[in-house]
Amino acid sequence: TTYNNMAAVLNAQGNYDRAMELYEKCLAIQLDTLGPGHPSVATTCRNMASVRRAQGQYDQAMALHEKCLAIRLDTLDPGHPDVATTYNNMA
Repeated sequence: TTYNNMAAVLNAQGNYDRAMELYEKCLAIQLDTLGPGHPSVATTCRNMASVRRAQGQYDQAMALHEKCLAIRLDTLDPGHPDVATTYNNMA
């Protein structure tokens, strides 16, 4: 959570490379402790996608949104608001 919060600040400041470094650290910890299908992993992927989108790296952003969507669909009802938000972020 701390890495995620710090990365969000860096993203807002436009320090995208450093934000991605912290999101990657956060993701590694989450994957190790929570597993690849955990909702927190989906949230971190979404956050990483927002950085890639801000950098104009749309293919990488979409790949991260797709990973987020896959986790959300595996863990939530298809009509859940988080699933809808993920589709919206992909549009």
